[in-house]
Amino acid sequence: MNTARWKRYGLSYLFLLPSFLFIVVFLYYPVILAFFHSFTDWNLVQSKWTGLRNFRTMFGDSSFRTGAVNQVIYTLTDVVKAIVFPLIAAELIFLIGGPRIKYTFRTGFILPMLLPGIVTILLWQNIYDPNNGLLNQLLTLVGLESWVHAWLGEDSTALWAIVFYNFPFIAGLPFLIFYAAIGNMSQEQIEAARIDGANGWQVFTRIHLPFLVPQFKVVTILTIIGSLQDFVKIMVMTGGGPGVATTNPAMIMYNAAFGSSQYGYGSAIGVSLFLVILALTLFNMKFLKTDY
Repeated sequence: MNTARWKRYGLSYLFLLPSFLFIVVFLYYPVILAFFHSFTDWNLVQSKWTGLRNFRTMFGDSSFRTGAVNQVIYTLTDVVKAIVFPLIAAELIFLIGGPRIKYTFRTGFILPMLLPGIVTILLWQNIYDPNNGLLNQLLTLVGLESWVHAWLGEDSTALWAIVFYNFPFIAGLPFLIFYAAIGNMSQEQIEAARIDGANGWQVFTRIHLPFLVPQFKVVTILTIIGSLQDFVKIMVMTGGGPGVATTNPAMIMYNAAFGSSQYGYGSAIGVSLFLVILALTLFNMKFLKTDY
């Protein structure tokens, strides 16, 4: 950097230096440490190099394979929920006449974002309660006692109870992304299509959907990252049980590191998740290109 630039911007760089130090110490350094310790037997006191043993243990662990299958189900359903339902809500609100009504509905969908996530998790845990939960009470009320289950306590229902958590799945961030994009569409193009005889479904499929492809990419990759990293919901609602019926790799990583002090094995799972997220992100950016 030349002297003139340093004299002009040097003080600004000095103010930014603490932020960069915090990023390096609390973000990049732990990642590098995890990569190293994924090849070791580490208990926070001493570290012994073991090569690929942690990774062999991971792929040979039946509970990890079950968790990986569960994670595929979680991720696929999370992507569908993050795209389909917020998109439908955004389209319907956009079609409602009157800015005041639109504002009211937008606010209604955004307000839940202000709640801590744990509040929603505990609410749904109570809904699924086998004794006094709202779901079983409603089924009993309408005469469907045979459908009553311990939703989070049975192998056959626990996984899908987690999947249907937070129904009707209208998350605030995807909703805002889609709604903002729809609002930025060329109304002249839409009106021209209607003059040419296009109905509402044709406008949606031939104009709206192609225009929203970049938003689909953003929502998809954010949802995949969030799904692969998520274990709080599972930990609070089921603890990964019954057995390993609802566990996922992030939950296994947490239990290995902080439950069994197998920090090397936990690091190996974390590194594997990082590589999967990186690969999916690169695939999304490189191969799912769009001209919009």
